[in-house]
Amino acid sequence: MEKMLDAVVGSLAHAGPEWAVTLGVLAIVAWIAAKGLPVYKATKMRRIKIDADREQRKFDESHMVDERERERAAVAVRQVDAQERSTAAMNAMTAQVAVMSASLNESRYRSREMGETVGAIAGQVDEIHDAVVGCKIGGTE
Repeated sequence: MEKMLDAVVGSLAHAGPEWAVTLGVLAIVAWIAAKGLPVYKATKMRRIKIDADREQRKFDESHMVDERERERAAVAVRQVDAQERSTAAMNAMTAQVAVMSASLNESRYRSREMGETVGAIAGQVDEIHDAVVGCKIGGTE
């Protein structure tokens, strides 16, 4: 091993300043790498964290949008149900009004018949009264 070190030192001594400059440049590069690698790693980790946070926000936003869509769908279903109930109530009211109208028409018809009957009875009562009393109602005899 000692012979090898002697050979390396001897060849470096005979090589000249190029080897010294090369070794100096290599030492500077190693020092920069030693100092710069942690900074690069920290920067890379920050970028990864920012990307992860962005993805988490996208995920949360997607869930919020889905929740809003579910709520909108539920509201739409409730609105449709309310409209159906309203339509059913309107149909029931229409049917009820039709029944009441028919009942009112029947009552009018019966009232007209009753009026005619009462008129006929009044005429007969007048005739009976004339026959019994011998004078006309409202007239002088």
